[in-house]
Amino acid sequence: MLGRYLSILVISMLLFSACKTTTASKIPFISLIAFVPDSMKVNIDTTYLYFNIVDGDADIGNSDASQIYLKDSRFDSLGFIPTPFPTIDKSIEDPAKGLEGTCVFFPFPQPTPRLDSNHFNTGDTLHYEFYITDRAGHQSNHITTHDLIIRP
Repeated sequence: MLGRYLSILVISMLLFSACKTTTASKIPFISLIAFVPDSMKVNIDTTYLYFNIVDGDADIGNSDASQIYLKDSRFDSLGFIPTPFPTIDKSIEDPAKGLEGTCVFFPFPQPTPRLDSNHFNTGDTLHYEFYITDRAGHQSNHITTHDLIIRP
């Protein structure tokens, strides 16, 4: 009888140890892969952010609460502007496994020089600061890009 209980205990322990759960935080974490190009010509080139996302409970996207917040360094007084997060296929959401992936984000509208005569004629420079939120409202870390030169 004792052998039977021991074997059930050992099998149970093996089953529980085979279960894989994520150790990633429920707070999203982002890391910048690329911000390209380094310089752009207005109405010809397109700039985009390419970044990695890790979220321990996989609750990114598919809600008004999940956003990408972007701040243009030239307009600090405007603060962070929210943009809806791209739709994510619900079939890959699994809070037990978390979510890891990449996002390609095109700032809209695309950057243009400021309208004063100095910048409009000679060009402008900016960098972005951005972060994301998940459906639970958790805010990720903040990323600041390198400078982007905007040519008229």
